[in-house]
Amino acid sequence: MNEVGWKLFAPLSIEGATLLIEHQDLPSGMAVRLGGAGGVVLKPQEAQELLLNLLTGESWVSSRLVWAAPRLHIGQKGYNLNERAKLALIEALQSLLVESQGVAVNPMPKETWQRSLLEITQRRFASVEEALPKLGEMLVSLGFKGICLWLRDSNAPHLKLVGQYPEASPPDDLQPERYPVYFQVLERNLLIAADDARQDARMTELRDILMSRGLGAVLQVVFHAEGGLRGVMWIESLQPRKWSNADETLALALAQVIERILRPLKDDIKIQTPVRKSLAVKRSEFELNLAQALSMAQRYERSLALMRIQVEGMNKAQTERAAREIAYTLRQSDSLAYLGEQGFALLLSEVRWTAGASRVAHRLLARLRAALSGLKVGIGIAMYPQDATTLEGLWNQAEQACQMALQAGGGIRLLTPGATEPQEAILQDGLTLHFQPVFNLNDLELVAVEALARWPRPKGLHRAGEFLPLAEQVGLMSAQDRWALDKVLEQAALWRPSGVNARFSLNVSTETLLDPNFPNVLQEMLSARRLAADTLIIEVREEAILSDLETTGRSLEILKHLGVLIALDNFGTNPLPLTQLKRLPLDWIKLNPLLSVSENATLAKAAIDMVHAVGTKAVAKGLEEQSQLTRMKELGADFGQGHILGWPVPAEDLGALLVWGIGS
Repeated sequence: MNEVGWKLFAPLSIEGATLLIEHQDLPSGMAVRLGGAGGVVLKPQEAQELLLNLLTGESWVSSRLVWAAPRLHIGQKGYNLNERAKLALIEALQSLLVESQGVAVNPMPKETWQRSLLEITQRRFASVEEALPKLGEMLVSLGFKGICLWLRDSNAPHLKLVGQYPEASPPDDLQPERYPVYFQVLERNLLIAADDARQDARMTELRDILMSRGLGAVLQVVFHAEGGLRGVMWIESLQPRKWSNADETLALALAQVIERILRPLKDDIKIQTPVRKSLAVKRSEFELNLAQALSMAQRYERSLALMRIQVEGMNKAQTERAAREIAYTLRQSDSLAYLGEQGFALLLSEVRWTAGASRVAHRLLARLRAALSGLKVGIGIAMYPQDATTLEGLWNQAEQACQMALQAGGGIRLLTPGATEPQEAILQDGLTLHFQPVFNLNDLELVAVEALARWPRPKGLHRAGEFLPLAEQVGLMSAQDRWALDKVLEQAALWRPSGVNARFSLNVSTETLLDPNFPNVLQEMLSARRLAADTLIIEVREEAILSDLETTGRSLEILKHLGVLIALDNFGTNPLPLTQLKRLPLDWIKLNPLLSVSENATLAKAAIDMVHAVGTKAVAKGLEEQSQLTRMKELGADFGQGHILGWPVPAEDLGALLVWGIGS
C-alpha cells in the first residue's frame, strides 16, 4: 500500500489529540485509515461495521482497533469520544462509505437493512409518535410484523402503551401486579429474544396479548433509567424465528433512536431546562426539602441519604455538565442544589438500606468520571438514622465524608459507625493477602493462584467476607482493589524470573469495574512491573455485571483487548441471562460452591455444559472432599479449587506453592 497515496479526509480534534481520517483508492476498493501511519486500515465493510456499532453503542473489536464506548483504541493510542466527537466520526465514515460506492469492486448493496438503518438513525424525530411509524415501516419492509412501545409514565408502576405500528386494537397496559415474572425479567435484562414466544417461560404471563396480536416471536429491548425500569420496545414476528445477531443489532439501533427522543444528546441539554421544581433548587429550598423529608422519615421510620458532591477544578461548562449527569440519577421525590464552590448537595428522600445509597453513588461517580475525565470527584454520604438524626448532623457528616474522599484521591465515603478500623486498615496497608491454588483437574497441574484479602486482628485473621461488605458500603472498595492489585503484581514480578507459569487472579468490585479509568490504570501498573497482561486474571461477580450491563461490558471488552484474562465468579448466584453470558469476553466461569455438593450433581452438570457451550473453562469451587473432586472431574469441570487441593497460604509460603505446587 503506497504511503504517499493516502489522502487526508478529516482531522478530528479529541481532547487535545488529533485523530486523522484518511482514504486511498485501491484496485479492490477504497481503504480507510484511522490514526495516521501508525493507525489501522479498514476495508469498506469493516468501516461499515464500525459505523454501525458507533451508532448502536455496541462494542466492536478488530485487529488493532477496539470500540467500547466511550473509548476508541487504535493501536497503542486511545481516545475518549464525547457525543460531538462520535458524531463527527460517524459523519466522516458515512461520507467515505457513500463515496466508496463509485470505486469499490464489491460495493455495499444499495438496499440492505444496514443502509436503511444508517438512514433512519441519522434522522432527528421530534417525538415518539413521529418516529414509530417510520421505524415500523422499515421493519415491515424487512419481513417483520411491526413494533410496539410501552413506557412508564411519571412514577406510575405500570408501563403504558404509547404507540404501535401497524395500528391494531391496543393491548392492556403492562401492570407489575398482573405480570410479576415478566417485570422481573425486564428489570434484569437489556435484550430479550423469545424465539417461540408462546413456549418461552418468560412470556407465559403475556400469552393473551401474544395470541391477540398473532405473534410467534418477539425481540424486546428494555429501557433502563437511574430510577429503575423505564420501558420496553417489542419487535414482532408472526412466526417463531431464531433471532440472529443482525436482528439484535437492528433492535438495539432502533432503541437508540427512541432513547435519543426520550433523552436528548448531552450537548443539547441546558441545566435550566428541567421543569421539576426539585431539580437544581436554591440552597434555602433544598434545606426545606431536606427538613420535610427528615420529618417524614422520622414519622414513618424510614431512611434517607444526604450526599455532598465536589469536583476539583471545574470550569463553568464542566459544572453544567456535572449538574446534568447528577440530574439523570434523580427520582421525582429527590432534590439537588448547586452550592457554588462547595459543589452540590443531593437528597435521596427514601432509601431502604445503606447499600442502596452507595449503589446510586457508584453510578453517579461513574457518570461524572466519564463526563469530566481527569478531574477528582469526591462524594460523601450521610444516612438517617444510621449516621445522624438532625439536619446539622447530616450536613456535617456528609461534608466530612466528602472531604475525606477528596483527600484520598476521589471516590465515595461514608462515616458509618464501625467503619473506621477497616477504613484505616485498607488505607494504611493494614491488610495482607493469602493465595489459594487452582489446579487442572486432568493432570493436577497448578494453573493459577487466587489472591484473597485478610485482615490481621488480635483474635485472629478476618476473612474478606467479614469486612469487605462494610468497606463496600462506605465506598472503600476501589482503594482496596488498587492496594490488592499492587500487591498481586508485586508477587507476580517477584516470581517471574523463576519461570513460574501459574497466573495470578484477583476479584474486583463493582466500584472498580464501573470506573472508566480502571483499564488504563491497570495497563500502567502492568507496564511498570514489565508484566505480560495475561499474567493476570480479573475475577468479577455476577451482581457486579448486573449492576450496569452496558458499562461493565465495555470495561471487560477493553480489559480483554489488553490481554487480561476474565473470570466470572460464583456463577449461579444471580444467573446472568444466557444471551448476555454469550456476549461477555470470558475465559473462565467459576461455579458456585453449592454446585459441588452431591445433591446438586444434576445442576452442576447442566452448568458445566452451559459454560462449555459459551466457549469458556469451568472451574469447580468449594472442593472439600475427595468425592467432590472426583465427581466434578467426571462431570467435565476443567479446573478445581478448594481445601482438598490446597488451603490459602500467606505470601511468605507462596514460593512452595508456585514452584512445587504445594502449600501448607
